Amino acid sequence: MTNLSPWMVESAYRYLKAAKHLRRGHDMLDIAQINAAIGMEILLKSFVSKPNGNLGQVNETYKPDDDAIAAAHEYLKTTEKIPASRKYPNKHDLLTLFYAIPEPIRQRVRLDRHEHWIETYRDVFTNARYRYENGAPKGYDDILIGVLDELIDSVVAWYREQECRDVFIVCYGMTPADFQPKPGKEPKPS
Repeated sequence: MTNLSPWMVESAYRYLKAAKHLRRGHDMLDIAQINAAIGMEILLKSFVSKPNGNLGQVNETYKPDDDAIAAAHEYLKTTEKIPASRKYPNKHDLLTLFYAIPEPIRQRVRLDRHEHWIETYRDVFTNARYRYENGAPKGYDDILIGVLDELIDSVVAWYREQECRDVFIVCYGMTPADFQPKPGKEPKPS
């Protein structure tokens, strides 16, 4: 069984919510895209991270599996998607993180459907966060926001299948009405 890192999934969701808010205007689409990239990085890392502190608590901490990331880096070098001369993995590279995740999990949570977009936006966080730098992208879009939104839903569903009891996972997608007693199911007075 894969380690579950629900707080990382919740963190990715929070960056997604920020990205959705920022894309609504005020000339902030670039910042929205960067937030989506950070959220995607965290979501991908959640599949290759293990709890390493505060186990079972709301502030549980995680450490990425450096061996899985290094193996993905080496694989991508063989496919020429990373220069053969690059010695060390870039732990912000979304494509490296994608390939660090076991293929059956990538397929189950539908990550494989988004490989193209993950590759296209693999360096947004590192290359686009400083608009004023030479070589920074001059255009932005919200595609990564949509991809992350879809993936969060799939990942939460998968976590529920794994019987994760984390409050965020259990309550994800619920509305206040979901917490109200159903008609005819009111508690009886004692």
